[in-house]
Amino acid sequence: MSKGKREEVERGQERSRRKLSSDRFLNAALELIQRWGYKKTTMEDIAKQAGVVKKTVYLHWKSREELFETLLLREWLATIEELKQRLAADPAGATISSLARHVVYITINNPLFRATLLQDREMLGDLTHTRVGQTTLPLRMEMVTGYLEQLRQTGLLRTDIEPATQLKIISAIFMGFFMVDQFLPANARFRPEEMAESLAYTLHRAVEPDEPYAPEAVEKVTRTLDDFLNRLIGTLRPIYEQRIF
Repeated sequence: MSKGKREEVERGQERSRRKLSSDRFLNAALELIQRWGYKKTTMEDIAKQAGVVKKTVYLHWKSREELFETLLLREWLATIEELKQRLAADPAGATISSLARHVVYITINNPLFRATLLQDREMLGDLTHTRVGQTTLPLRMEMVTGYLEQLRQTGLLRTDIEPATQLKIISAIFMGFFMVDQFLPANARFRPEEMAESLAYTLHRAVEPDEPYAPEAVEKVTRTLDDFLNRLIGTLRPIYEQRIF
C-alpha cells in the first residue's frame, strides 16, 4: 500500500473512531435531557452516563451548550431524513394533511423533536434559541412560505383565505393537537394513531379543497418540499460534521 493510500485509510479510521465516540456522548446527553432537562444536565452527568471522565467529553466540545447544539443538529438531520422517506412512500405525498400525519408519527418516538417543535423550555431551556436555529431561520421561513404557496398554486390548498391568515389557522390547529393532552385526564388523551388521523382530517376539512388530489399536483408539491428539505440538510450537515470530527 502506498504512503498516500495508507494515510487516507488512517484518516478514515480516525473519523470513524471520532464518530463512534461522539455518538456515545450524544446518546448519553439525549437520555439525560429527556430525563432531567437541559438546565439540570451537566457535562459531568454526561461523562458519567457515557462511562468516561469529564475531560474526555471536553476533548470533543468546548462547552455544554456546544454539545447540546450538536445533539439537536443530529436529531434534526435524522428527523428530516425520516420525513423525506415517509413522504416519498405516501401516495398523498406532501399535502398538508399527509405532512401533519407523518409529523405526529415521528414525534411518537422522538421526544426531543417534539420538545423542539413545541419550544418546550422545561426540557430545552435556552436551547429553544440556538445559534444554529437563528442561522437557519431565514431558510426555514422561506421553506414554509414557499411550500404553502406551491400548495395554493397546485390546487392542494384553498385560496379563498389570505395566505397569512391561512398559515395562522394551520399553525393553531397543528399546535392545538399537540398541546391539548396536557389539559385532559389520562384516560381521555389521544392515542397516537387517533391523533395522527384526527389532525390530518381536521386540516383537510379546514384548508384543503374537497376535490380529489391531482396526481401531478401531488408530485410537484412533494418535489418542491423535498428540494427545500435537501437545502436545509445541505446547511445543517456541514455544521454537524464539523462538530463531531
